[in-house]
Amino acid sequence: MYLGVDMGTSSIKATLLDERGAIVERSRVESTVISPEEGFFEVEAEKNWWLGFRKVLGSICRDIDVKRIEALCISSVCGTFVPVDNELKPLYNAILYGIDTRATNQIERLNRFFGNEYLKNHLGGEFTTHSVIPKILWLKENRPETYEKTFRFVESNNFVSGRLTGKTTWDFPTAAGTRLLDFESRELPKEIIRKAGLDENKFPRLSWPLSIIGRVDASSSEETGLSNGIPVVTGACDINGEAMACGGINPGDLVVVFGSTTSMLLTTGELHLLDGFTPGASILEGTYRLGAATSSGGRFVGWIKELLHSEIGGDRDEGPTGIIILPYIDGARAPYDNPSARGVIFGLQKTDDRNKLFKASLESLGYEIDLLLRRLKTVSHVPNKIHVLGGMTASRLLLQIVANITGRELYVYRDIDASYGDAIMAMTAYHAYSDITELDSIKEQRNNSTKIVPDQELHSKYRVLSQKYEALYSSIKDIF
Repeated sequence: MYLGVDMGTSSIKATLLDERGAIVERSRVESTVISPEEGFFEVEAEKNWWLGFRKVLGSICRDIDVKRIEALCISSVCGTFVPVDNELKPLYNAILYGIDTRATNQIERLNRFFGNEYLKNHLGGEFTTHSVIPKILWLKENRPETYEKTFRFVESNNFVSGRLTGKTTWDFPTAAGTRLLDFESRELPKEIIRKAGLDENKFPRLSWPLSIIGRVDASSSEETGLSNGIPVVTGACDINGEAMACGGINPGDLVVVFGSTTSMLLTTGELHLLDGFTPGASILEGTYRLGAATSSGGRFVGWIKELLHSEIGGDRDEGPTGIIILPYIDGARAPYDNPSARGVIFGLQKTDDRNKLFKASLESLGYEIDLLLRRLKTVSHVPNKIHVLGGMTASRLLLQIVANITGRELYVYRDIDASYGDAIMAMTAYHAYSDITELDSIKEQRNNSTKIVPDQELHSKYRVLSQKYEALYSSIKDIF
């Protein structure tokens, strides 16, 4: 059997597949994010990730002998890292991805020092709140004892896979997404790391997602029950796991994940550079991607729901509210990379009520996606078909709104997630990926999607408002 585990922001999910690629068991445990200061978002790695991994492993193997697992793969919370000692024990809480804005001063300094052109040529763009190097520089300057004691800065999935195997690595796609891949050398940006005043030896090597990072060692076997010596596949960040789950990993495939935040991944056959997007390597060697992640998504909609005590049922979109919301309560990420941005509500009338405001919050996610798609079209073909996954796919109304705003067909996968894609990656330890895709069970899951078709009449109405959404930000960005 093959185990896939996804280290998500709010939960850890696991899927177990048999030799035919059929789902044998699934499990999920909660994970907790803490915010010790404004703009700081962290995870207690030992408690949430290592013990969470052991808990989800015990749960999924409640009625199955854990020794039957032949290989495993873990996906990460993108752009999240933790400093560890030489026993791979945490020295500080894990620091989360782009919603954590503690390093804004370091980002500005590094961007000024290196310059836009240099950073774009080497890393694909300037440093943002999603970048690892500025946050490690923040640690050095604000927690020098922690920095000096650090043996490695490891990504969230490698915190667990490293404990299992004793090996440390960052996968190529995630490294590229966090500005840790030099496109010229195809290695870590060692010169940039050194000039930033950091020790390059504290950064692990890079690996491809389908490579074997190592094998479960004797001590970890004793601690977890996993068989000694089984291979652990490197894996990648969660949106790559979700892309693998639905088969959206080939050039021309577009994947959108509505989770705690909203993420987008367009796989391409060549490297493209685009301001506000993250270029880089994709899962399969020889393929590339343009990625984008917003700071809104489930976090924003959940906040609005709690604030208004409102929620709309059903799946029928009656048309635009006319209200435009910039959902930047945690700052703006793609395509603006502006941590100083704040939420804005535009177009209110006295006839509006809380239900209309709640619907406008759903529309704001659609406007964000549409904005990103329009930007992508300037450098690459954007398909009419979008693969859609994530927890917010439970809202049929949200999906219909997104289809109507973008004018594109959504193929929605509610029964699979990143951990399913991770389990498929685990299978590559013994089987060629091309053979895995031909398994009937894999084909069945990947074909099991719900198609959401846009209403073209509503699309015409939304198009004007989507353009106003972009114009609204442009007109007020200088006063944030």
